[in-house]
Amino acid sequence: MLIYLDRVWNEVGTKITATGRSLTRADLHHAIMEGAVERVRPKMMTVVAIMAGLIPILWSTGAGSEIMQRIAVPMIRGMVSRPC
Repeated sequence: MLIYLDRVWNEVGTKITATGRSLTRADLHHAIMEGAVERVRPKMMTVVAIMAGLIPILWSTGAGSEIMQRIAVPMIRGMVSRPC
């Protein structure tokens, strides 16, 4: 996350100093929002892909499905509840 924020902050800083004005809180807020959005998308894609692979395990009824369900439930719960 810090890499994304730092990259956007450097870009915003370069643009602002090129125009001759100083950086403001609004510029910082804009950089934070833009950097966070760039990081949230790949994170959400990863979580959705993992959950899409684990949810069929919960509905399976074949041999060994009881053990796999016990493994899949905590992993799905962790994907849903983990903030970062």
